[in-house]
Amino acid sequence: MALKNQEKSIKVNEIDIFLREFPQLKSLQKLVSDDLILSEIASKKSIFQRDLQKAQTAIPTVNLEDIFPSDIVKSSIRLENFLGHWGNVTIEEIAKMCLIIAWLKPKKILEMGTYNGMSTLQIALNAPIDCVTYTIDLLPQHIDSVSLGPLDCLVAEKFRKIFNTSLGSYFQGREKELRIEQLYGDTTKYSYDAIEGQIDFIFIDAAHDYESKKTDSINAFNLLSSDGVIVWHDYAQISNPDVTKCLAELAQEHDIFHLRNTNLAVYRSGHNR
Repeated sequence: MALKNQEKSIKVNEIDIFLREFPQLKSLQKLVSDDLILSEIASKKSIFQRDLQKAQTAIPTVNLEDIFPSDIVKSSIRLENFLGHWGNVTIEEIAKMCLIIAWLKPKKILEMGTYNGMSTLQIALNAPIDCVTYTIDLLPQHIDSVSLGPLDCLVAEKFRKIFNTSLGSYFQGREKELRIEQLYGDTTKYSYDAIEGQIDFIFIDAAHDYESKKTDSINAFNLLSSDGVIVWHDYAQISNPDVTKCLAELAQEHDIFHLRNTNLAVYRSGHNR
């Protein structure tokens, strides 16, 4: 009994130290066990910090107006039911994405990773009336058929139940009005042939392991129109370290930027550092 209490005390001390260093994860502690945080996130801290250092060398942190016209920040955007929950983008992140969309005026949008549809709703609300917003995710009954990391599994299954949401529930019933088309499947294996080279805005926020993020990114570059924009979520986020690793590598071939005060990375066709 004394040994178990000692082990428990050590774990409590470890998690307290880790969360003081990364306070943004305190909200996650309310949803998952301390053991999962220690084994799946804290254990990868040194590798994450190494990859982040590489990424920061190759990916400059900029303001929105540094890579888009200066008046982009003066645009009006429309947000509805935008607070979301764990796994969703923050208010500042969705606002900046919507500012890009309002300026870009895309004809076709693709979101990889529907989740509860909060970001899908905001994206579609700020797109032109004739724009089609495609969003793709796995059907709940197919989640077990793919290899997801422990945290992605929790986000896909447990978190939606905790917060009483479901796949695309934020925009449910408004698909026709907002021209949202829900696609079903594994983003890394889906056939995008019909829309290759036609997508003006792509948001990548599906599975967060390295291989999935790399495949989604390669697909995105093939799908992107000549004047298009790609946005990745979870850059520089320790809870999903493989995203930063992948983007550090992509930045060796593509001019990718980090939007200040967010975990968003952006690529804009034709815009060089």
